[in-house]
Amino acid sequence: MPTGTSSSPLVGRSAELATLREAYANARDGSGGVVVVGGEAGIGKTRLVAEFLAEVGDGDGAPLVLRGQCADSGSGPLPFAALTGVLADVVDALGPEAALAAAGPAADALGVLAPRLVTVRRDVDSGRLPEVLADLVTALAAERPLVVVLEDLHWSDDVTRTVLARLARSAPRTTLLVVATYRSDDVGRRHPLRTTLAELDRARLVTRVDLPRLGDADATLLLTALVTAREPAGGRAAAVPGPVLVQLVERTEGVPFYAEELADFAGAAMPDSLRDLLLLRYSSLSDTARTFCRAVAAAGHRAPHELLTAMLGPAGLDDAEDAAREAVEAHVLVADADGYRFRHALMQEAVAAELLPGEARRLHAACAGALEAGERTLPRIAAAADHWWRARVPDKALAAAVEVVTAAEPDGATSTAVAAGERALELWDLVPDAEQVVGLHRAAVLRHVSETLLDAVQVDRADALAREAVAEWPADDPAGRAMALSTLAHILGKAGDPGSDDVLDEALALLPADDHGGRATLLRLKTRNAMMDHRDDEAIVAADRALEAAAAAGDERNASLVHNLRAMSRLNSGDIDALEELERSHELAGDDWRAQCHYYTNASDVWLKLGRFEKAERLAETGARIARTLGAGWATRAMVEGNVAEAWIGLGRWADAEGWYERSVPLIDPSDYAVYLGERWAWLTMWRGDVETAQARTRAQRSAWVRYGRMEEQIRARVASTLAELALLRDDLDDALDLIPIALDRESLSPHYRLTVLAVAARVLDRARRAGREVDVAPYREALASCAVWPTFPTWAALFAAELGDGSWEAVVAADGPAHLRPYALYRDGASLLEAGDRAAARERLDAAVEAADAIGCGLVADQARALLDGAGLARGATRARQPDRALTDRERQVLALVAEGLTNGQIAERLFISRKTASVHVSAILRKLGVSSRTEAAVLAREARS
Repeated sequence: MPTGTSSSPLVGRSAELATLREAYANARDGSGGVVVVGGEAGIGKTRLVAEFLAEVGDGDGAPLVLRGQCADSGSGPLPFAALTGVLADVVDALGPEAALAAAGPAADALGVLAPRLVTVRRDVDSGRLPEVLADLVTALAAERPLVVVLEDLHWSDDVTRTVLARLARSAPRTTLLVVATYRSDDVGRRHPLRTTLAELDRARLVTRVDLPRLGDADATLLLTALVTAREPAGGRAAAVPGPVLVQLVERTEGVPFYAEELADFAGAAMPDSLRDLLLLRYSSLSDTARTFCRAVAAAGHRAPHELLTAMLGPAGLDDAEDAAREAVEAHVLVADADGYRFRHALMQEAVAAELLPGEARRLHAACAGALEAGERTLPRIAAAADHWWRARVPDKALAAAVEVVTAAEPDGATSTAVAAGERALELWDLVPDAEQVVGLHRAAVLRHVSETLLDAVQVDRADALAREAVAEWPADDPAGRAMALSTLAHILGKAGDPGSDDVLDEALALLPADDHGGRATLLRLKTRNAMMDHRDDEAIVAADRALEAAAAAGDERNASLVHNLRAMSRLNSGDIDALEELERSHELAGDDWRAQCHYYTNASDVWLKLGRFEKAERLAETGARIARTLGAGWATRAMVEGNVAEAWIGLGRWADAEGWYERSVPLIDPSDYAVYLGERWAWLTMWRGDVETAQARTRAQRSAWVRYGRMEEQIRARVASTLAELALLRDDLDDALDLIPIALDRESLSPHYRLTVLAVAARVLDRARRAGREVDVAPYREALASCAVWPTFPTWAALFAAELGDGSWEAVVAADGPAHLRPYALYRDGASLLEAGDRAAARERLDAAVEAADAIGCGLVADQARALLDGAGLARGATRARQPDRALTDRERQVLALVAEGLTNGQIAERLFISRKTASVHVSAILRKLGVSSRTEAAVLAREARS
């Protein structure tokens, strides 16, 4: 990236540049931060950052600037590309020894990025790279102002996004400013960058700068300035005719890059496509310069001297110096300390497409050979795999791709592994004797790829490949086939397929008696299936067998995982002493991140069930932080992060929870994870007051939820409760009555889940009695008594009694339970008092219900309490008159602020990463709660409240 300004003026970006200036001023004062600049390709992101760097780089006290650029290898993100650039700048600024000293004792992890700086030992924990690099940057920011620029995050890998998140959390207490850019048109709904940015938005750790297209006036100013600046030497350029200028402005469509490219051709025939436009400057170069540019384009996003030497030879590179200078002076290439890159990524793509077939194969093969000749780090292997593929050398491309798949997991590069795995399968049939080339048979590769896809929560694709692996497994390898079946069984369990147990039994029958490690894995999966289905006795028996096998194999990972599952089965039966075994699983996990993540997921889940939401949140946050730091795939992170969101529900942080579900659930393919999280999202949506959306969501998902519930008690319990609550809200008493009998089945549900269903069942039974239905309450009372072993029994028993009129609502108000119970109990108590004719006490209770509900964003209760107050003609006090937005949830206040700025529903949806329909629902709720009829009135009230 250039350190100076471009030859083009910066037009129409004063507000965005001011934002960067302000962020840097804050950073210099010790309040650093992150600014993320987004916009479509060619919109001027790099140009804006270059202008900013030129400003802050002038004069005394200039900051240290570290720059990195993400890149696409062609088959997925190039691992660590941006981080390598950042580390290189650190070394350039400090020197190798000082850089290593600043990194501290964990500097070995940097060898993943710079093998020549630090020798990569086999025992180095590369998963610590995000922590080490982020800590190094933060330490440097303690000594002087520091600006870190990360470009093209749309090509970022998992680890780069983790480093960005860590820096964002460290920056506010330092003189560090992080400026990141990404192409918004390359970040779709499922792009992982959306999740990272949404997390930072929610935590208020990022300032977003979205670059729009220039208006006609600014585009005209830019084009006029560009044409004037590029007048021929010794003469003056003629004024651009009006019709030509109008045509140029139209063709640019407000994109500054198009304007820069078109400016040289004012008055000439216009190119018919962007590709032709991008190639115009390139085409004006000499033959030698174009040859050099094609070599740079073949190398990828940038061409370091190492690769150029391999492609051109040492003598050829020396001879190409004049050609390189010509390309740089023509603004086609940009030179940096160690090579060249194109001025714009789109130009690199266009020039690469100009390569002749033979030329492309030769250049890509040279790049691949050079990459494989050095240290075999994951980024180099991934880049080599892509170059071999582009060189049309399928055997080498296949070997490298398979190496990426098998090597990526320890480095946490899930996205890279998925892309490489799919490429390997694509190449397999093109390579004669493929098994000899890669050292694995195709079925083994299929199994590796299916496991990678499962970690990326692409369950359907993982299922298909796992079945293919089993079908193709060599008949003379029963042990291998058994493990392929174990992978299939694991995937089936995640897909809610009850056939998982049968597949595991088939695998166990194939496994040799002395294969203790394989047996431990298979028995662990049987333990999991039984535990999830509340077959606790069966789970404990399988766990004991699995622990024997793990001990015989010396397999601590499986031992940890099995102790975890065994403890969960004991706890599900009401054995609270099993918490000790759960901690034992943590001890055995050691540094194994999968075992650790399983511990944090299940341990936080236990404390959620025990109603200890603060402790659950701390455990889940710790697990989520470890998962992100170590580069865990989304499948591992989704559940532990989901437990954080569920803890927020219990604590009353409903806006935070809603934000997490909104940005996370749509990213998850159909799986048990999608059901867990989708059901909680629907429940939260209902209690937030958006009943219509919750009803629609459950109608669409009900059949899938019921299917998954056949295998997992958590799903069947929660689905029954949520569907019954929604049935009551639409007055479908028959459906509600059909759903609640599951609470009577001790074989189907553990005490905790029976208690939560019984609480809803009591409400349904009370509604039925009021409707004149004959219902038998006695079995439900007996079921409640059988759950007394569970520690939260007093809370749910109080709610059960109050719903049926056997107990007081005051007891529920005073109970220690999830945040929504208090406003709900206040509302129900107020309703009872109103029905009894005690209007004064009812108003007090209902006002308290509104206040408590509004405090957490419980719109369902707040709306119901207000409706009772309005219907009874009871005043609600002066609070609302003084603070018109007090009745709004946190998210609704965010939406109201954007309404006040004049944003449309579509713009609000984009700003908050929500759907247009959700934005519309929020606006409608705001108008209703504020008692106004238009967006304008709502905006006026918001401004008055702020003043």
